[in-house]
Amino acid sequence: MSITLYARQCCLLVLLFGLVSLLPLVFNQGVASAYHFKSNYYLTAWQAKTVIDEPQYRDALAAATKAYNLNDTSPHYGITLAKVMEWGVYSGFDAFSNDEFNHLFSRALNLRHNWPAAYSDYAFNLAFYQDRPDLAFEQLRAGLDYGQFAPEVVQQVLSVGFAHWDGISMQDKYLVFEMLKTAAIMGYDTRRHLVQVIATYQKKPLVCSYLSHQLNTLPKGTTNWIEHTLCKKM
Repeated sequence: MSITLYARQCCLLVLLFGLVSLLPLVFNQGVASAYHFKSNYYLTAWQAKTVIDEPQYRDALAAATKAYNLNDTSPHYGITLAKVMEWGVYSGFDAFSNDEFNHLFSRALNLRHNWPAAYSDYAFNLAFYQDRPDLAFEQLRAGLDYGQFAPEVVQQVLSVGFAHWDGISMQDKYLVFEMLKTAAIMGYDTRRHLVQVIATYQKKPLVCSYLSHQLNTLPKGTTNWIEHTLCKKM
């Protein structure tokens, strides 16, 4: 046997051993992806609901937990698990500590620090599950640094700001006002969110009073929408 042929056979064996060693990793990632898909399916189905079934929640939690345990280096899996846990708290099915939530969100952001939606998700948790709107605004500002017009972040600024309006700082209120103008020039989904959130928290007089003094700084199409839709007098 020539030296060249022997060397090729050795390289082939090394390659085969390498592929075999990767099989468990590939298998685990595939299983984790399947569990993640299942838990994410539940979250999507629950978006339009205010009440969910406990058996569905338990199934979603089990799937999200398995996905995360199999691959805790995926930021998506950590965020998904945290969102399922939020539903458990909201529905009264479970109780989780702030530390548990903070660990999942912080790890996800460490793994993918330039993901605006993750900052928005963390801000939602801080504001509505931990009652820390001050910390929520820190996350929202970080999210805006990576996506000035990221819909999730802009919408979350409005939700957190108006939900906690009486308790947030003047600096945070200023950011909310800035995001009002941003939301007004954005697409249908963000405009619809703006309409809904000011109705939910009864902030239409405040919002329309502010925007009425900003019309000369906004595009004509935006001012028409504000005057004839958002702030239309009944």
